[in-house]
Amino acid sequence: MTLTSTRRLAWLALAIWLGAAAGASAQGAPPPAYAAKPSDVVVPEGETLGEFRRMIQPFKNWTLICDESLKSKRRVCNVTQSIVNAQGAVAFNWSLIATADGKPLMAMRIPAAAGVGAQIEFAMGDSPDRIVAQTDRCDASFCFATIAIGNVLRRHIRAATPCLVSYPLPQGGPVVLEAPLDGLSGVLAKLK
Repeated sequence: MTLTSTRRLAWLALAIWLGAAAGASAQGAPPPAYAAKPSDVVVPEGETLGEFRRMIQPFKNWTLICDESLKSKRRVCNVTQSIVNAQGAVAFNWSLIATADGKPLMAMRIPAAAGVGAQIEFAMGDSPDRIVAQTDRCDASFCFATIAIGNVLRRHIRAATPCLVSYPLPQGGPVVLEAPLDGLSGVLAKLK
């Protein structure tokens, strides 16, 4: 058999195989066993795939997350910290965010079992300085609270003061944990 005959046979076999595959798919072949996993980054409404970028930058105790629209050149960043329990479930999460007019806020999340109206208390420093926030809404996973960043919290962020966080859970009693402010001022310096 010559090289040309071998090539013709190979092309003929490929054509027969492709025809058989096309016929099988036309007859309702089972769905594929594997599929491409979509991105973990959810593209916001109004943005298109390929025109949206997320940057994640780790710091000591904190993570800087910046989302950028490549179309409008608009960039929005937040700084977040999650405290997890021994099983790896989020016990407390807070993010430093900015309002539309640029005012800094701390958005917090605690387990949904706490319920609407649960008080989250922060104790910082030796005195200690105390700040209390109250959850105002919940979803299936978390309850949410927000506080403005005032002079007391700014001072403790600059000093990297340890922050003791506590909140009640109806079953299981109070949760008390440390959420370190150490590292936050370094992240903020990168944003300037």
